[in-house]
Amino acid sequence: MAYEHELIGRARDLAPRLAERARRAEELRRLPAETVEELTAAGFLEALVPQARGGAELDLATVSGVTRELGAGCASTGWVAVIFMLHNWLVSLFPEEAQDEVFADRPHAFVPFTLAPVGTAEPAGGGHRLTGRWSWATGVMHADWVMVGAPGGDGPLVFLLPAREVAVHDVWFSSGMRATGSNDVEVRDRFVPAHRTVSLADLASGGAPGGALYPGAAYRWPMVPVLTLAGASPLLGAAEGLLERFRERLEERVLVYSGGRQAGLVSAQTRLARATAELAAARLLLDDAIGDLQRAHAGGGAYTLVERAKARLVASQVVATARTVAADLCVGAGASAQLAHMPFQRVQRDLYTISGHVVYDLDETYALYGKAALGIDLEPGALV
Repeated sequence: MAYEHELIGRARDLAPRLAERARRAEELRRLPAETVEELTAAGFLEALVPQARGGAELDLATVSGVTRELGAGCASTGWVAVIFMLHNWLVSLFPEEAQDEVFADRPHAFVPFTLAPVGTAEPAGGGHRLTGRWSWATGVMHADWVMVGAPGGDGPLVFLLPAREVAVHDVWFSSGMRATGSNDVEVRDRFVPAHRTVSLADLASGGAPGGALYPGAAYRWPMVPVLTLAGASPLLGAAEGLLERFRERLEERVLVYSGGRQAGLVSAQTRLARATAELAAARLLLDDAIGDLQRAHAGGGAYTLVERAKARLVASQVVATARTVAADLCVGAGASAQLAHMPFQRVQRDLYTISGHVVYDLDETYALYGKAALGIDLEPGALV
C-alpha cells in the first residue's frame, strides 16, 4: 500500500496550489496548463490502467482518496482528474486493438466521455459511420481521444475516436464547475472501426471484451457504480475542504457590530460540529460502498442489479450531503463569503451545478433503487 499512500499524499500536497488557481481556472473555463502537467507528472491518470499497459492498476479506494484531496483544493480540478482516471479505465475495457492505439506512447490518455446515445451510427464495412453532437464533454479542451454514445441494433454503443476527428463547440458558460471545460463535441460522418466500439450493456454489467485480457478484478467492475462512487469523491472533498476554510474563518473573524469573535457564538460552534458530523458520515458511507464493490468482485463475484442501484444511491446521497453542508457553511460564513475571491461561493456553485448531473439526481436515484429493490422493471436505458 506504500504507493497508494504516496499518491494520496501527492494529491494532498497539490491541493493548496489548486486552491490558489481556482479563480483563474474559472476564468479560463478549463484547467490551467500547469495543473494538467502536475496531474500528469504525479501519476494520477494511469491509476486504473492495467500494469500490462504500463499503468499502476490500483484500487478504487485509492482513486477516491486522491480525488477527495484534489477536490478539497478545487472541485473542478478534482472532477476532471477523476473523469480522466476513470475513462482510462474504460479504455482498458475496449478490444485489444483499440488499447494498442490509445496507449501506444504512454499509459494514459485524456479521454472525455459523453454517454447519452444521441448520435446516429450506420453500419459500414468493418464498423460504423458516426454522426452527432453531444454535450457535457468534460475536459475536452485537453483531449487526445473522445468517447461518445449512439444507438445500436441491440442497444446503445460507445465509440472511441481520435480527438482530431471531433469538432469542439465552445459553449460551456456555466454558473458552477466552470473550469471543467465541459463543451459540446460534434462528429460529422466519421468511420469508426469495430475494434473501437463496445456495447454499453457490456460496460454496465462488467462484461466488456477488454476485461478478459487482464486477471485483475477491476476489469470486471460494472461501469455505473464505479463512475458514480468515484465521481462523488472530489465533490465530498470539496465540501471537506470548505469545512476547513470555515473553521479557519471562525478563528479569525470579528463581527462588525458586536466586536466579538464569531468563534464564541454557539450558533457557529453548532454549525461547525453539524457539518463535521454530516461529512464524516458521508465519507464512511462512501468508503463502505467502495469497499463492498471491491470485495465482491475480488472474490470472483459480480454485483446484482439491486447492488448496482444501491451503489448509485450511496453516491447520490453523498453528493447531496456535500451540497447541503456547503450551503449551510456559506450562510454561516457571512455575506463577505460571497465575494468572487472567496472559496465559499465557488464551492457552493460547483456542488449545486454537479448535483444536476443525471446520475446524481437524488429523486430519480431514490426511485431507481426502490424499483430495483422491489423487483419492479426499470425503464429502458436506466443508468445502473
